[in-house]
Order: sequence, then structure tokens, then C-alpha cells
Amino acid sequence: METHDFFIVGVGASAGGQQALKEFFSTVPAETDAAFVVVTHLFREHKSELASIISRFTKLNVVSIKNNTRISPGNIYVMPEDVFVHLQGHVLKLVPRPNDNLINNSINIFFESLAKEAGTKAIGVILSGMGSDGSDGALKIFMEGGDVLVQDPESTKFNSMPMATILKDHPDFILPPRELGNKVAEMVRSKSAKREARIYKHDDLRLNPS
Repeated sequence: METHDFFIVGVGASAGGQQALKEFFSTVPAETDAAFVVVTHLFREHKSELASIISRFTKLNVVSIKNNTRISPGNIYVMPEDVFVHLQGHVLKLVPRPNDNLINNSINIFFESLAKEAGTKAIGVILSGMGSDGSDGALKIFMEGGDVLVQDPESTKFNSMPMATILKDHPDFILPPRELGNKVAEMVRSKSAKREARIYKHDDLRLNPS
């Protein structure tokens, strides 16, 4: 596992997720010290315009993922069509989605790599969608010490994905998407402040041993 000095937020969405993504990112401050990776269920042969759509509703920089894209905080990385995305260290790797992959599990695949690579610096967010994709990956994030947030099923167009994660995992928060955006930013600020305080304390002890 490569040591990450910033948080990586995986955001999974499917049916009904476009509106949820707009609401989520409209409330995330530009100075949030995290990288966001958006993974959705896309048609294989339809070129996705999601990166352009999200860019209209956020102050963060939005990037369409290419193979070997290196991530940094303050950016939103959006998965293109007909691929799976994996995190390796600070780099996003794309692999073609196999033709026999009939039930799209792209969110689980990314979340599992996020849990493995980022550990306690991983945050998983599940938004509106059908099926159960993301629930296994969210559990892996939880087991590796990361955090899991889920869209309130009552605020979704399709509640299957959020409900599957709620039933399988123990989400830290279940909120409407606008509140999820604020909560993620708050968590990142709080956890970063605690980390800086620990570093300062350790430095102080090292300089002033008792």
C-alpha cells in the first residue's frame, strides 16, 4: 500500500445518479484536500459527457480519466465509458470492460482497489442506482479503516444500490446528496486537522523530550 498524504473519495452512481452527482459536487468546497474519483454505469458505445456535465456544478477541476492518470487533491476524475478503473498508488489505471461482463460491477472493482491502496485515507460514497454494485467494495473500505457514506434512499430515484450498501455495511452517514457533499468536506477537514495535530505533538515531543 502506497502512503497517501491526501484523501481519495470514490463516488459510485448508476440510474438516477446524474442529478445526485450534481447536488453532491455543488456543495463540495474547492479547497477540499481530497481527490474525487467518479465511477458510474455507462453504455459501452455511447461517449460519456459526464465530466463536462459535472464541471458546470462544481468549483473543483474536472478531468476525464485516461490510462495512467496521476491523481492529486482538488480534482474530480471521471471514468469514461466501456472500461474499469483501478487505483494503483496515486495512479488510475484503465482496463477494457470484458464483453462477457453483463452485470456492471465497475464500482465494486474501483472501491476494492481504493480500499487496498488508500486504507484509512479512503472514503466511499454510494449514490442513486439499481442493483447492488458498490456494496462489496464499500464493505472492503470499511474493513480497511476507511469511511462509507450513502445517499438517503428516500432522496434517490432508484434506491437499490444505497439499500444494498446499508444492509451489507455500517455506513458512517446516510444523507441526501447535498448534505453528503458537505459532510465529506467536513470529514476531510477534521481528519486532516487531527493528523496535523498528531504530527505537531510528535515533533514537539522529539524536540522537547521529558
